[in-house]
Amino acid sequence: MPTRLYMALFFLHNYSRFLGMNLYGNFFTHLLVFRIFFYLYELNLQAMKQAILVTLLITTPFFAFSRTIPVKNNNTDTSLAHIPPMQEMVSDIMNITGLQADFEVKEAKVLNIEASISHRKRYILYNPEFITWINRSTHDKWGTVALLAHEIAHHLNGHTLGKSGSRPELELEADEFAGFVLSRLGASLEQSQKVMLYIATTTASTTHPARSARMEAIRKGWDKAAGSTAAK
Repeated sequence: MPTRLYMALFFLHNYSRFLGMNLYGNFFTHLLVFRIFFYLYELNLQAMKQAILVTLLITTPFFAFSRTIPVKNNNTDTSLAHIPPMQEMVSDIMNITGLQADFEVKEAKVLNIEASISHRKRYILYNPEFITWINRSTHDKWGTVALLAHEIAHHLNGHTLGKSGSRPELELEADEFAGFVLSRLGASLEQSQKVMLYIATTTASTTHPARSARMEAIRKGWDKAAGSTAAK
């Protein structure tokens, strides 16, 4: 290897280590490196010293700016730190009913969250990304508690024993149960209904009622719990 090219490579390698970063990390830096290589190769040894100074002046502001760009780190995201674990929320719901949970709650490759039976075992399966989105959208735990209570109601009411799948009347029963549970757990009516703004559609389908009907079912369950509590 020619001496001049070797010295150019040696300089750039050590300069990148001095900056504490990978000099070859992106396309534009890669292009800049190759230009410097060919430029230095054509220079004599005396002129190369001047080129090094010019290179320092040109590249230092560029790399310094690159290192100030914030990088999102999910490990330091504390916005959901106040959200309790799923199992803890399930325990709170079951304590309201006075029953033992005869189902398993687990992460799965599902669209959102669902109650199902597989090999004679009851499950509540949830997509963790969907739950995280709900928590961030509602800014508290009540959205997820409402979803869990809704799916638990499908098991407790025997909805998952049939093979017909979701039906509007079954969904309203589960919504009413969710409203009852959230009221007993201390959620306001607004907090109990809020999740429907994100998951329910304004028009009914063959499987699910419209948003207004579902929010009304939650209100019905919430009022029932609030009334029974006030009567004590």
